[in-house]
Amino acid sequence: MAEYRLRPIPPYGAPYFPFNDWLSFPFQSKAKDQRHQVPLTFESPYDNTNGKWFRGNLHGHTTNTDGELSPDGYVQKYAGLGYDWICISDHDFLTVRPSSCPDNLVFIQGNEVTARGPHLLHIGCQDIVTPDPDRGKVVAEVMAREGLCIINHPNWQEDFSHWPQALIESLPPFHGIEVYNAIVRDQEGSPLATNRFDRLLSKGFRVWGYANDDTHWESSYGRAWNWVSAEDCTPESIIENLKKGRCYGSSGVELTRLQTEGKRIRIESENGSLCIASLDWGLEIGRYKGSRWEFDLEELYDEGRRTPTYIRFEVHGEGDQVAWTQPIHVVGQR
Repeated sequence: MAEYRLRPIPPYGAPYFPFNDWLSFPFQSKAKDQRHQVPLTFESPYDNTNGKWFRGNLHGHTTNTDGELSPDGYVQKYAGLGYDWICISDHDFLTVRPSSCPDNLVFIQGNEVTARGPHLLHIGCQDIVTPDPDRGKVVAEVMAREGLCIINHPNWQEDFSHWPQALIESLPPFHGIEVYNAIVRDQEGSPLATNRFDRLLSKGFRVWGYANDDTHWESSYGRAWNWVSAEDCTPESIIENLKKGRCYGSSGVELTRLQTEGKRIRIESENGSLCIASLDWGLEIGRYKGSRWEFDLEELYDEGRRTPTYIRFEVHGEGDQVAWTQPIHVVGQR
């Protein structure tokens, strides 16, 4: 019986497998030999990420709606945390740039569409959209206005279903979902929504994952954010690269390198110590201890028991600190 294990390219990382047996199947050897004859290509948002990385939060509220701090207090708080860019997304209310916003903190206008249905973000808006109970119409309107459209905290509330999965899947195209919403740490439900993310990706939806504070009170600042790869830190550049998925979400882990070159991906972190690789439907195929990892994407593809359509990574640090990459899509099958 042949046994196959996911292997990083030496000398990076050391493989760690809590479950060795379920990757061992006598029928895999012939299948893998046949599949290996067909070349693959990959679509990655992390090609040529040689520019700078800028940190910011897309989701937060002020005293203009239900937040604890004023708009001035909000931007000052994030400036003090060293953020590069920030967005205020009050509920069905457009909060403009406060006069006290520091020059080195890029401000992006936003709105959380809230009334009459599940919540979603409209980022980069000049005015608010009507909160139609038909959320498909709202998504279509946000996209028509060229805003960044994000589905918020899918697993919030007691039934873990602020957004029913069937409703999300019925929507017209949108940019992504919150894979982590920090305020739900203090609410019913789960702040984590990678299960929803994997279900969408596995059904062919091309969406990205974002992590946000959803700030309401002072203690909820600085618990989740997005790092964006961009040449310049301007509202236009940040939004454009968020739309392209040239970013990753984090609840504390910082990636000092995240780059693909051809069929290889390199990931490095100073405060992450475990990298997890996953395929369609959340199938975990390898755990690697260390702080630097390099993988051959074709080898990862061949480790799947099914025919994967994407690969994504999580880097875990202490406690609940995690970084979530975007999916790397497989073009073609073998």
